[in-house]
Amino acid sequence: MGYYSDNLDDLLAFDGIRSFAGGQASGLQSDLLAENQVRELSNMTLSPKGSLETRRGVSSFCTTATSQEGSIGGMRYYDTAATERLVTVTQGRVYTINSNGSAYIHPADDTWSQATRTWGSEAQKWADGFSTAIDAQVKMAQFNDKMYMADGDGDLYYYDGSIFTRQAGKVRAITVTTAGSGYTSATAIVTGPQWGGTYPQLITTVAGGAVTGVTVVDGGSGYSSAPTVTIIGDGSGATATATVSPPPSNLRLLINTGNRLFAVGSGSQRNTLYASDILDASVWDSANSAVINGDDGDEIVAIVAYYQNRIIVFKKRRIFQVTIPPDMTTAADWTIELISNNIGCVAEATAVQVNSDIFFLSDDGIRSLIRSAADDFTSVGLPISEVVKDVIQSINTAKIGVCTAHFYDNRYLLAFPSEANDVNDTILVYNAVLQAFEGTWTPNVMQFALTNFQDEGVRLMLKTTTGQINKYSGYKTPAQVTTADYQDAGVNYESYVRTKDFNFGDPFSAKYGSHFEVIFDDSYSTDASVSIQRDIDVGDIDVQPNLNISSAALTLPFTLPAVLPTSVKKRLASDLRTYEKWRLLNIKITSAANKMAIRQITAAANPDTIEVQKSL
Repeated sequence: MGYYSDNLDDLLAFDGIRSFAGGQASGLQSDLLAENQVRELSNMTLSPKGSLETRRGVSSFCTTATSQEGSIGGMRYYDTAATERLVTVTQGRVYTINSNGSAYIHPADDTWSQATRTWGSEAQKWADGFSTAIDAQVKMAQFNDKMYMADGDGDLYYYDGSIFTRQAGKVRAITVTTAGSGYTSATAIVTGPQWGGTYPQLITTVAGGAVTGVTVVDGGSGYSSAPTVTIIGDGSGATATATVSPPPSNLRLLINTGNRLFAVGSGSQRNTLYASDILDASVWDSANSAVINGDDGDEIVAIVAYYQNRIIVFKKRRIFQVTIPPDMTTAADWTIELISNNIGCVAEATAVQVNSDIFFLSDDGIRSLIRSAADDFTSVGLPISEVVKDVIQSINTAKIGVCTAHFYDNRYLLAFPSEANDVNDTILVYNAVLQAFEGTWTPNVMQFALTNFQDEGVRLMLKTTTGQINKYSGYKTPAQVTTADYQDAGVNYESYVRTKDFNFGDPFSAKYGSHFEVIFDDSYSTDASVSIQRDIDVGDIDVQPNLNISSAALTLPFTLPAVLPTSVKKRLASDLRTYEKWRLLNIKITSAANKMAIRQITAAANPDTIEVQKSL
């Protein structure tokens, strides 16, 4: 039987949201959204069943590795059989942090100083340390039980679980340039390593009175350039030169794949992709490098290891795929293919593998590698983030390079500086399972890192704009969660949802309000509020402030006697008849603190199907 208003005799119309699985679609017209989409979400997540709840918070992990705002640096987890540390660079200095959150600051970078020198031997001393510019981005990659670090301005460094040291080269070969004469025996000696380390072990071969070869048994370590070779013995005239291939200077991007380190240069080498030797970061043969598409007016922004010996190379306006055979001998064996000539990546740290895809921030939003590869070379499809293009447009493009992203718990988390901010103050969240945006989160994050400390398991760490490192509570099961897990480092945060504009199935007629109802799931919040906004309103109108929506639920252990609750759901209904009529209505539900979970929002109104003619 139909519902009728006594004074209007018009059918009561209903509108609402029974599932929120479509997420936020703030970039679309708000009265044309799908039934499961909303206009805005803040600090909320989507459950697999399509309901909404306040996101988990973060707890303080390390508060001693701090910096002033504006520091960038980097962060990465280091894990070997002997050592587990979170490595972070902040305020230009490097810290290593153990599983308890205790940080050790390593000395600043020093220089080699000669300690002793005798004939045939040389000892030089190095002070443990690393330092860089405060606003420098530091890229890290673990390789051969060492954490390698590059900042685009200087040498390649590594951490071995104890100290930070420059990565030098080794003597790869000794070439006899003049054989000499009169030798029955000879010994090739080389000058000592410029950065300390060990001397090479050499075997010198003599035949027919001439030096015929020098074999390198062990190349030593610590060489930044080729040493001088001297051949001594009972003959004369023999000379030789050494070959050393240390890491290129000013590397700025760094990844580990295919048992090699790969890196990208700076300045005039901004489009050069370099490769180390197999399992050896002391050898970077110039033949193992390639300029990607020449100096085409663009530069390499990001490199991401991909399946089947491939590296995806992103420039700002192009995308390339580099296939590297496992048995390669030089870069001439690489295959370089153009994937897209229309789009690229504008922020290196946003290019992240998402399941079998790679997501990245382009100049028009978040894009997918697979979708980009499917586009032809004359057209470009819409970015994934088209439904939240208003959020993308709020990014401060002058500081877009500090944007960073991570894939965790089936969510792509994009941290960016909004409006006039110079540091990341907002996180845009995409749920890869539901293929929907969960709106924005408020933690300020300059870098993400996954840790796997033996006594904890996998955890997501977030470094704030002041260097403090927090731990995301998303790893906890529902039974482990407490009210403290809905705070950010002990501070409450607000969460809310704003619905789409309800038109009650009639985009033309004005409506008289009847009522609305909200069904809350298991919640902790004792300070929630409901407000409405009609198309005739400038701002929100408070309807139900200061609500206690906490659920009465028993959790183990509990003390007997106890009363079992009938339900953890709460229904809130409120009258809308006191408000002037409207065409469109949206509802905002806010929690000032703690967990709020929402299952359903519905509203009812009477369309005014008869209206006096008037001039517009």
